Amino acid sequence: MSLHSLAITAFCLYSVSICTEISLHAQASAGEQAASESRYIVDMPTAGVLSRGRFAVDSYVFGNSGVLAEFTASPFTNLQLGLSFGGSGFLGNSNIVFQPLPGFHARFRALDETLTLPALTVGVSTQGRGEYGGGRYLTHSPGIFVAASKNFSFLGSLALHGGINYSFDPILTERFPNAYIGIEKTIGSVVSLVIEYNPTLDDPRVRLRGGLLNTAVRVSTGRGFTIEVQLRDVFHNLPGATQPYRMARVEFIGAF
Repeated sequence: MSLHSLAITAFCLYSVSICTEISLHAQASAGEQAASESRYIVDMPTAGVLSRGRFAVDSYVFGNSGVLAEFTASPFTNLQLGLSFGGSGFLGNSNIVFQPLPGFHARFRALDETLTLPALTVGVSTQGRGEYGGGRYLTHSPGIFVAASKNFSFLGSLALHGGINYSFDPILTERFPNAYIGIEKTIGSVVSLVIEYNPTLDDPRVRLRGGLLNTAVRVSTGRGFTIEVQLRDVFHNLPGATQPYRMARVEFIGAF
């Protein structure tokens, strides 16, 4: 096993040990009883931020035995910062491929939600999704973004999300402002369903096919843990896709 894979394994084990020690302070993020805001629709950011003094550990599992670990913390009110790193090919006998640089995350909520206005958050995220290969991720990172979120009471809770982003991942001649929308609906006390449409205006190979429709189901399992199963690219618009792309995420939110 390489030093890189040993380092990621140690990081994940250390994260789990931290989560176990402080689980009494945790806040799950799905369903009507959620105590923390969702920070992503599926890929794209919402206006949600962690409460001050909270942190989140997110672990993603994706195709080609890929793993991504993300750590985010909120040291001040309405501000959160984070780093992420991952790779693919951990199982089997193929080469392990790591992303070239850690992903960086920062967001600041400039406007809190009111009765008539949505919450508004500005930020940057350089972490793409899926395998890294051929100089790019399967789907581009959001880059610089402005996100808005508005919650409504409708058979539980209903949230509308949307935003504008500009990714640095495409080559310079293909970079273009992008916009996205999404909906989040609680189903009972611990389950949420989310749907996201990303036209991928900065990715010609997907944009010309109609963009990406992604969905996910989140379940709060208690003590700050939320499990998410993603069904991405529902209409098979990624090059070579013959069925939706599946990904899973485990989130833990705790206090420091």
